[in-house]
Amino acid sequence: MAMNYVPLNIKTCNSLLSSMIKIPDLINYAKENDIKTLTITDNNMYGVIEFYQACIKENIKPIVGLEINIDGPIILYCQNYEGYKNLIKLATIISEKDLTMGDLSKYSSNLICIMPYENRKKYNDLNKMFKHIFISYKNEEQKSKIKSSNTVYMNEILCLYEKDEEYLKYLMAIKEGKLAREATFDKTNNSLFNNKQEEENNQKINSLCNLEMQFHMDLMPIYCEDSYDVLKQKCIGGLKKNFGNTVSVVYKERLKYELDIIKKMDFCDYFLIVADYINYAKENDILVGPGRGSAAGSLVAFCLNITTIDPIKYDLLFERFLNPERISMPDIDVDFEDTRRDEVTNYCINKYGQKKVAPIITFGTLKSKQVIRDVAKVLDIEPKKIEILSRMINPMTSLTENFKNPKIINFVNVNPELKKVYKIALKFEGLKRHTSVHAAGIVMSKENLDESIPLYKNNDFYTTGYDMDYLEEIGLLKMDFLGIKNLTLTNNIIKETTGLTFDSIPDNDKKALNIFNSVNTVGIFQFESEGMKNFLRKLKPETFDDVVVALALFRPGPMQNIDSYIKRKRGIEKIDYIHPDLEKILKPTYGIIVYQEQIMQIASKLAGYTLAEADLLRKAMSKKKEDILIKEKEKFVSQSVGKGYDKNIAEKVYNLILKFASYGFNKSHSVSYAMIA
Repeated sequence: MAMNYVPLNIKTCNSLLSSMIKIPDLINYAKENDIKTLTITDNNMYGVIEFYQACIKENIKPIVGLEINIDGPIILYCQNYEGYKNLIKLATIISEKDLTMGDLSKYSSNLICIMPYENRKKYNDLNKMFKHIFISYKNEEQKSKIKSSNTVYMNEILCLYEKDEEYLKYLMAIKEGKLAREATFDKTNNSLFNNKQEEENNQKINSLCNLEMQFHMDLMPIYCEDSYDVLKQKCIGGLKKNFGNTVSVVYKERLKYELDIIKKMDFCDYFLIVADYINYAKENDILVGPGRGSAAGSLVAFCLNITTIDPIKYDLLFERFLNPERISMPDIDVDFEDTRRDEVTNYCINKYGQKKVAPIITFGTLKSKQVIRDVAKVLDIEPKKIEILSRMINPMTSLTENFKNPKIINFVNVNPELKKVYKIALKFEGLKRHTSVHAAGIVMSKENLDESIPLYKNNDFYTTGYDMDYLEEIGLLKMDFLGIKNLTLTNNIIKETTGLTFDSIPDNDKKALNIFNSVNTVGIFQFESEGMKNFLRKLKPETFDDVVVALALFRPGPMQNIDSYIKRKRGIEKIDYIHPDLEKILKPTYGIIVYQEQIMQIASKLAGYTLAEADLLRKAMSKKKEDILIKEKEKFVSQSVGKGYDKNIAEKVYNLILKFASYGFNKSHSVSYAMIA
């Protein structure tokens, strides 16, 4: 294939149920065939960032386009980031209403326009609007009828290989909800393989388009102008509310330390925004969880009533949540009762603006069972047969994997029409099928979101036009509002009975602990499964800490330590702290490392790491990053020896924490969820 070949109209599977091309496959094809430039021209922008990043990574030039419709299709390419921002605006408008010439003229700068031959009657109108405009042809006959020299060869590319073109009609039938024999599909030459024609103007377009996307922009929403002073005052007020006028030095110092870091990292507005919507929920009698994830390790969060967990009382670490040495977005995920979660989302949308706060889009894909059903339907296969086949399929693995099952092989082989279904389904598996809304994710921005990402109008609200994986790197603040069924249940019960809140739960309440001890835990958050109940029978929780530890130990990795933990708790097995200085850290868990926070404390105690450095070590250990671990071991051992510890002890401790790193659970999360239970 020609080195300088520029395929101009590639649709990916983000043009839902219209194209068979997945972006990773497209990139591989380009590498194998020495194609240096690729385009994306879906009728939306869902796949743009994935496409852009994948191209850059493989040294392929990405040209980002969008297909719009004004009395017929028109393709627009952006020349640079300004043009890209115009495409974003147009993509958002397309999801809101029919595009007009007025809309197009408003956002036409830094864009190249390509009119397909069939739509050329609009040429004169658009010629006034665009500096660069071309008419595209699909064959020589069309080319001979075009008077202008501004021509490019362009055919819609919907699959990679010639042999796949025959499947497109089935995909179209699924999309249109028709039988394959009734579906309208009269396209030809739709594979990348078939579109090799070269034109001078293809090269011209290639040289005009030079997009450099922007990432990590400063888009953090603004709560108020003097956010640090407001935050500080609110925190001091919260401390007094929790502890009265005599606050111990430990709390004052921790608060000052956290506030300094939050100010330095520029997250004051963030904390105030979260506190505001949690406050809204609490004032409106929506039950909010006591905390979730590492945020419970923050005293600022406790003072602002974001969490109801005192981090100092439970030995929780702020650096596990916000690390000044690892600049990443803070992440306060919040649990709300599930039937009222949307009220909090709507509050934020109304307060900050419909285009400044948006739920996150997700995509449903054609998974094994679904794709078999969809294909069978358009081929008009007897439903009973499909039901039998569907029951045999394991939905957790691919159709290729499923085809190793002798039962499936036999059933398909004796039914030729099912063989056809399976063959087509294999081609479509994993393609995007429809859009939906992420169950928890919300993004916020200080400016309208369609300045930095496309939005997608979904009935009466917008969702992001990019999914979860790409929003944070652009610089957007992502939050999780989780709907928890148990909180709804809890709130309904509490309202009728006790008037308790997460603030006022008594410590080590005997009646409450007795429920765990006697394993009467049906309907109790995270303690309902048979496996968990068996574990409780052995553990016999006597304190709140035992309930916390139960949540951390009853998981696939840490389970290996359960027996040892119980024996040590009962005094049957000897407890080994390796060194007396580690006793204080490991005593609550009988010498076994259960929590990530313990790993950080050990590195700090023995090797003199700051807690921020210790958090980086923990993260590297849990991800098993070999190169970092070798370097870190030298540092850990030499710093420990420098503090007067024996080299062998230091090595033994390092290896021990390395072994437990992937098992360690976030204690902040464990305490929060134990509190709900």
